[in-house]
Amino acid sequence: MQRFRPRRRACLTAAVLTAALLSPLVPATASVAASDTSPVRVNQIGYLGGADKIATIVSAASTPLAWQVRRTADDAVVASGTTRVHGTDRASGDHVHQADFSSFTRAGDYRLTVDSAGASVPFSIRDTSLYPQLGREAMQYFYFHRMGTPVEGRHLQNPAHAHAALHPGDNSVPCYGNWCGGSRLDVAGSWADAGDFGIYPVNHAVSAWTLLNLYERDPSAYGDGSLALPESANGRPDIVDEVAYGSRFMPGMLPPTGLASHKVHNHEWSAFPVADVGAENALARSAMPPSTNATYAVARNSAQLARVVGAFDPGRADQLWASARTAWERAEAQPDVDYPNGTDAEGGGDYPDTVNSDDRYAAAAELYLTAARRADSGTDAYRRAVTTSPHYGQVGMFDWAEVAATGTLSLLAVPNDLPAADLARMRGNLTGFADQIVTTLNGEGYPSLLPGSAAYPWGSNSAIANRMLLLGTAHAVTGDLRYLKAMHRGMDYLMGANAMRLSYVTGYGEYAESDLHDRLAWGGYPGTPYPRGWLSGGPNNELVNDNATPAGKPAAKSYAGPGTAPDAWCSKENTVNWNAPLAWTATYLDRTANRLAAPGSGDTTPPSTPAALRVTGTTANSVALSWEASTDGPGSGVAGYEVLRDGVRVADVAALSFTDTALTAGRTYAYTVRARDAAGNLSAVSAPAHATTAGDPAATLLSQGRPAWASSVENGTLTPASAVDGRTDTRWGSAFQDGQWINVDLGASRSVSRVVLHWEAAYARGFRVQVSDDPAFGTSRELFATTDGRGGTQTLDVRGEGRYVRVLGTIRATPYGISLYEFQVYGH
Repeated sequence: MQRFRPRRRACLTAAVLTAALLSPLVPATASVAASDTSPVRVNQIGYLGGADKIATIVSAASTPLAWQVRRTADDAVVASGTTRVHGTDRASGDHVHQADFSSFTRAGDYRLTVDSAGASVPFSIRDTSLYPQLGREAMQYFYFHRMGTPVEGRHLQNPAHAHAALHPGDNSVPCYGNWCGGSRLDVAGSWADAGDFGIYPVNHAVSAWTLLNLYERDPSAYGDGSLALPESANGRPDIVDEVAYGSRFMPGMLPPTGLASHKVHNHEWSAFPVADVGAENALARSAMPPSTNATYAVARNSAQLARVVGAFDPGRADQLWASARTAWERAEAQPDVDYPNGTDAEGGGDYPDTVNSDDRYAAAAELYLTAARRADSGTDAYRRAVTTSPHYGQVGMFDWAEVAATGTLSLLAVPNDLPAADLARMRGNLTGFADQIVTTLNGEGYPSLLPGSAAYPWGSNSAIANRMLLLGTAHAVTGDLRYLKAMHRGMDYLMGANAMRLSYVTGYGEYAESDLHDRLAWGGYPGTPYPRGWLSGGPNNELVNDNATPAGKPAAKSYAGPGTAPDAWCSKENTVNWNAPLAWTATYLDRTANRLAAPGSGDTTPPSTPAALRVTGTTANSVALSWEASTDGPGSGVAGYEVLRDGVRVADVAALSFTDTALTAGRTYAYTVRARDAAGNLSAVSAPAHATTAGDPAATLLSQGRPAWASSVENGTLTPASAVDGRTDTRWGSAFQDGQWINVDLGASRSVSRVVLHWEAAYARGFRVQVSDDPAFGTSRELFATTDGRGGTQTLDVRGEGRYVRVLGTIRATPYGISLYEFQVYGH
């Protein structure tokens, strides 16, 4: 079930209420949005030629009405028909008709007129993208909201929005009530979460995941230099740079010991508007008490970012990976701690959540995928945490509080060695939920993806955007145009085909939202409109101390009017986790626009099936493929080929070859290819080609008889040398404390591929295997980490190079120390 919750208490202090009352009642922008007065509701931008084009008309008439599509240039009627009487729309209470003009595909500029009702705003029908800039503009939202660094005009849509650094003091933040024993946290480098200036791991993690999922599904999106960031021209994709900056604070949410802080924010609500950055920065600010959910959020964000950054900055990836493992180990080692409401300062949202199993699953999925990518021996433990989770394979609605689906979507996006049957079941779960969304859409009077029988939650527009993301993923996996068409209809809703007669995206449409609940953007820039591409929260029936959003309204009409943003935090708020899915969906719609271009020749015939798919080469982590060209007869022409790995689309190419990378060594994959023509028709999939990536050659025992030393010994007979002597009747035993270790010197730098640990009854439940060229392990690389050790004999497949190998016990399984009969290191 969907589990949206109000993200904040939003209780304003008397001082802030006074500030809001004294500030202007309309924003200092060029204009204030008004609603479309016509009862004929359309997407105010337009439609692709091959998309569904279904307008909603508010009318009490009980019989069909005549409609006409008219060319705006000369008012000529180019298409006509009669409406379908839908009846009462559950979400809005409106009695509505629908006019379906999907069969009209000719590009141009038009209006829809309906007898006895009126005319729509102008709209376009296009063969090319409707939103060529929206994804980029939605991405620019994140640079605008950076904290800890000046925001420069040269990187903004409008240089007038430049401002000094917000909260540069976040590099040393105290713990509220001294809960972390006098330590101060370095949480510099973040995005302002929403209308306030708090930073919240649980909300940041789902926002960053959304953008990184966009990148992992389409690495060519937002390459280096595409977003005009300070980091542009550094050889790394701009989307990765933006997420990397916004996520800098996450590892810093971990104190020296224990769980991560649940949030960092001011001790009081900021003024509205914030016209003086210096005054905002002077407010007291602290890290609030910890939670298990926040700790898993740090783990999954750091693990996913380590996986993505690794190709560009291995050193930073190592740091992030260490942070991910540390957060995971701490969350696993301690009882669940839910965020203690009422124990913090007043100036931020709560983000309360008492269910932790989905957070654990999502974190395990990211750790597993990254461990596999790094050939880390912790892979088996993380995989086990994934496959034994009650959420394994689940796909459904997700938000900051309910994140199981994000774990499954990552498992479908990133190569892994899960059983093919499990991955097929996940794809079935995805398409099954996508089918539910389509069914919901078809039952509504407006093109909403939310069921009108239920209340609209806080951030209802983000719920629609996240459903669009799921539809887009289902289309990417299957090629089924039903999902892509439903995705476009979701955008119809956001762009004005809704009960509020308003485009909820700033700068888009004749009647577009122009004042959002953003303390900085509201009053800091007199005479300067909001940037384009910000998503408003949307109608909301979960009102908390909001006097501007009307209560007692139907679900889709609980939305505040123009000029009310200071008080309308429940419906007009804008946040990172709402603009992230807008960026994802706008980018996907832009990059798949050719799939729904008008089939000018009426082409509905798919191209021929690609022939002779073959494997032309393999390495330990790649497979090269080639195939013969398809033909399209008298059709629109072959436009490209989709490559599927184990049934999941992994590439869309124009060439007759493709190399799949970042694969797992020693794994067998099944590939198929299908052709796509310019009209969007897909061929049948080719006959499969199977490929097995190379494995490691046989390894030799490197550690036996080599010098060994340890942090401690239980007594004089249980020496480190006893763990490398090749005998199982002698052993090393440590002092009765956590944090004990044993090292072995291999004599020279070696390539390590396997470690075998023969534990005595006193084993380590949590331990790490590390390699280094420094006998003091001042710098090292983790080969394996777990908090789920079971003792006995453990064989760990690892990959790393170094002279010295260490086993570091982090959690004892017994009251005694840790003890090894044999510590065996294999390699070359």
